[in-house]
Formats: sequence, C-alpha cells, structure tokens
Amino acid sequence: MKLSLLGLMVLALLLFAVTDSLWWLVGALSLLWLWRFLFGTYMLREKEIPPPAMLFPLGMPAVRDARTQFRNVLGAVVMQRHGEYPDERQLDGILHDLGETPSSVTPVALPDTPSDLVIIIVSGVLWECVSDVALPFGRGKSVDIATEYDYLLPRYSTIDVVHVRGIATSEHNAKIVEDAIRKHENAANVIVVAYSKGVPDTLEALRRMGNDTPRNLRALVSVAGVVSGSPLADWLNRYKTMLGLLPTPGACSHINENFLKSISRDRCLHWLARYWSSMPQGIRYYSLVTFTKPKRMHWFLRLLYAKLAEVEPRNDSHMLIHDQVLPGANLLGYVKSDHWAVALPFNRSKRSFWNWLLRNHNAFPREVLFEAILRHVEDDLRH
Repeated sequence: MKLSLLGLMVLALLLFAVTDSLWWLVGALSLLWLWRFLFGTYMLREKEIPPPAMLFPLGMPAVRDARTQFRNVLGAVVMQRHGEYPDERQLDGILHDLGETPSSVTPVALPDTPSDLVIIIVSGVLWECVSDVALPFGRGKSVDIATEYDYLLPRYSTIDVVHVRGIATSEHNAKIVEDAIRKHENAANVIVVAYSKGVPDTLEALRRMGNDTPRNLRALVSVAGVVSGSPLADWLNRYKTMLGLLPTPGACSHINENFLKSISRDRCLHWLARYWSSMPQGIRYYSLVTFTKPKRMHWFLRLLYAKLAEVEPRNDSHMLIHDQVLPGANLLGYVKSDHWAVALPFNRSKRSFWNWLLRNHNAFPREVLFEAILRHVEDDLRH
C-alpha cells in the first residue's frame, strides 16, 4: 500500500476536523506514519531498477557468473527430494532470474555414496544467543548436530557448526573459526559455509593464518554474507551505547565489544582493500545472494528493509544485493529469501515462544538449497 507523507497528513487532518481533538491529530499522525514505515514502499519502478552489480574497492578480481550451472544443480535436487521436506517450493520460487544466460537443462548426477568432504558452518550475529533454538541450515527439529543434518546422509556425514560469539567482533571470532578449521587438518577436503557475519569472521581467520592455512581447506561459500558491509550497521552504530543496554538471551556471551563495527561499510571495504591481495592462495570462493519483497519478510525485518530500501530496494533486510558478493567468487545466484529464512529454521522450532515470535514468513526449503550448494561446490572443486 503506497502512502505518501502528504496523504497521511490529509487523513490525519480529516480526523482532527471530525473529532476536534489535538491528541487525535497527534495520535493519528503517529500511527499512520508507523503504518507507512512498516508497510509502505520505497521501491523504485521496475524500469528504474538497474541490473545487478557488485560493490568492491578498485583492483578486486572479477566475479564469475555461475548462476546457470547452480540453477541446474538446484533444480535436480528439488526434483529428487520432492515430497521429502516441509516448506517445499518449486525452483522458480527459490531463485530470482536477474538476466541469466538461457541454457538447456542438463542431467545432474546426485550420487549417495559417502563423500570425503568436511563442512564447517559459521553463523552470524546473535546466532549464539538463539543457538538453543535453531541450527543454521538445520531441519529445525532440535539443536543436536548429530541429527539436524541427517538429511544429507549418506553423502555428507561430517558437519561442524562453529560456536562463534554472537556479539563479538570479527577479530575475536576469527580465533574460534581458526581453531575449528585446524581441528580438521587431517581431513581430505574441507569447505567453510559462512552465513551473514560468519563471512567477515572467516575472512579474518584466513588472514590470520596466511600461508599457514591448512592445504585441505578448499573453499569458502558465502550465504547472505557481509562482504562489503551493510549501511544498516553504519546507521545502528550511532546508537551502540543504547543498543548495548538491551537485554539478550542467556545463551549469549556478554563480550564487551562493538560487533557492529565488524559489519560496517567502513570497516569491511577498508579491510578488503588492505588485505585481499595477501589472502591465502588455492581457496575458491562462492557467493549466494538473498533478497525478497518486504511482504514476504518477517514483520520485524520490514522495519530494517525500509531503511535499506532508501539505498537499494533489493535487500534482505540486513544486506543490499551488491554488498554480498566476494571478490573473485563464483556467483551462484539470487535467492528469494529474507536474511533469516534462508538459514535459520525458526518456523520449525519446538520451543513454543520462539516459534510464535519468529515463525512469520520464515518457511523456506533450506534442505534442498544447502544440499545443492554442497553438491555444486564439490563438483566444481573436481574441475
């Protein structure tokens, strides 16, 4: 519903004329403005929206467009897993098509023989605070790693979820990520799938390890990743003192650090410019971007979406689409999801309070998406 501020004022004045009460005028203006903030639209007209782009400092390596190949793999997984999982969607309901090169569908082999791939998952801001509610890319039935990822069996049997601190800086969490990577030094092949702030945490870990990075670490996959930072973090950082006073769930480690700085545009872009050229060699990068319409987001996320939409309407409530792509990465695609739904199965939680609070528009076929990511990356690493 489109409501201009002028339109809101006219409606409020009509209420004032009918009731002859100044308080009614103030209340009506406040409520109508809140309605516009929550449900109004800042969207550009379709013909005004530019094609997808990436935001990097000068000198960054070019991105490879792998959207057609990934769409083919995801389509095969969607077909093979039909009827197995809740929150099912057709392929066109999972991926946007932003001008992909048309290609005929080719057969994709989906073997169930055990793979030697070890998958390390690094999650984002505040996940630790709700780590007793949901695991990233899990089934949403429990928080037991041994069972939450059994939908990947027998192909992928070794999944490690890194318990990064929810409100710590990337410098702090990098030490935790490094320990998790080194724990699997004897494995054949290791990949890291990093979600949200897990990306800068992992990049900082790679920078710290440098030439001492284990040779079996083959790839870093970014899902809704904070690569070039978020304007939202720059804005919220102004209120860091007030935000620091807000209560957090008991599972959240209270580390006195400004985690918002780690995901700000200022920090992330300067970090890329300074360190990218010296990152460890031999690691392949993949990026999966998320955005959707505000009406398909959790009601709380619409508040954040509206702020970001002043810059770019194609955002997932936390990140703009051009800030989610790693330099030199294989771009896997643009997912029709908000920032939470793509990874966190709140809608399936057995905890009644959290399910009630966070389930709104949280349904998403995470199992097929995550399996397709692993299968595509594993196949690409063999070539």
